[in-house]
Amino acid sequence: MTIANLLVSRGISELLHFTTNRGIVGTLASGALLSRYKLPEEKYLKHILHVNAANRPEAGAFFDKSENWLDFVNLSISEINNRYFQVSQRWHLGADVWWGILSFDAVIATHPGVVFGTTNNSYDRCIRAGGAAGLNALFGPLIGRKSPNWSVTRGLRGPALPTCEQAEVLYPTAVPAEFLRRIYVREGDHHDAVSGWLAEFGFDAVEVVLSPEKFAGKPN
Repeated sequence: MTIANLLVSRGISELLHFTTNRGIVGTLASGALLSRYKLPEEKYLKHILHVNAANRPEAGAFFDKSENWLDFVNLSISEINNRYFQVSQRWHLGADVWWGILSFDAVIATHPGVVFGTTNNSYDRCIRAGGAAGLNALFGPLIGRKSPNWSVTRGLRGPALPTCEQAEVLYPTAVPAEFLRRIYVREGDHHDAVSGWLAEFGFDAVEVVLSPEKFAGKPN
């Protein structure tokens, strides 16, 4: 079975990435959702860079260096990683930022170089692999998170949800904004602001959805 077949059979239609209002503008302005590694290379983004968290464990000296994982964009399947979203919100307490969720067509999972992680890419028990086998592994009955024994079982999660809410789709370097289908927001004012940015940068076909519940994810 191919990645495309798996996406259809499981009813997976979107891959998600939460970001700040500044991240939304940066993505639209540059025409792509850039990896953390690539962000400083964009002149425009240097002035509006406001990353989700102060650091990523992938940058640590002892993290697996078989790939430059900072040069991959971290995406979630069907729902956001609520645990990491809560951490990111705490880091921004008091800052003049708000949040949106970028929703990309799930077809990007079929693109060359995409890697699938069974849990958070920073966890020591994360298993990473490409291809249909890599994607299928995210839906196993038992997923290990951290040593020695932090694991999660599939339970009653729907077919479009990976077993671990922190499972990741790792997209190399930059996700082209041409695959952006909608942006979820939590407030009416944010809806108006995003609609204006989409028009300004020529993304009129992208839908803006007011959906506070989307920010809760499906934690387990």
